[in-house]
Amino acid sequence: MRELRLQDLEDYLRFFDEVYENDPWLNSKTNPWWGICYCGFYDDTRTEQERNTAPDAATKNRNMRAEHIQSRKAHGLLAYVDGKVVGWCNAGPRASYQNLRNLVQDRDPTEPVGSILCFVVAASFRGKRIATTLLNAACDNFRRDGLRIAEGYPRAIPPHVNNPYNIPPEHLNYRGPLSTFLKAGFTIHRQLERHAIVRKQL
Repeated sequence: MRELRLQDLEDYLRFFDEVYENDPWLNSKTNPWWGICYCGFYDDTRTEQERNTAPDAATKNRNMRAEHIQSRKAHGLLAYVDGKVVGWCNAGPRASYQNLRNLVQDRDPTEPVGSILCFVVAASFRGKRIATTLLNAACDNFRRDGLRIAEGYPRAIPPHVNNPYNIPPEHLNYRGPLSTFLKAGFTIHRQLERHAIVRKQL
């Protein structure tokens, strides 16, 4: 488990390339909206429509994410097994994200909050506590960096509710299962239509 570093760029891109090639749901050939994200969604000021339907959107998103990592503006943690990335958590100071979209409303930019936004775990490693380990490591890093609050945004309604595309639960919970946050000591700070804002004091 380690924080994303400039020298990890190729590991990061290779991980997402393989996920998008091999995962039945995220395969970019059959899921052109989800299978081209490269976890740069919350650092992109374009609309979702612009981001996903632009010519060569996958290549553009990949290159933009690489540039963001190279400029040392990207935050997160990589999980390794036998020298290979098997999981990723997008987590960093809330103020560092360019576009949190509808996740956070009326946010105070001076509030010392760390945001835990997304989890991606390789299919063969799901159910092995990779996300839990990443979540705990993110909280430890926030504490080390002087942030006082860890904040997550899990879906808070059942998979069969408001799911017109029948997205599988393991992908519907890409921001982390609510149960995982609650077991890690988070509590619901605010309930919104589809997701909850959960918090933990550090």
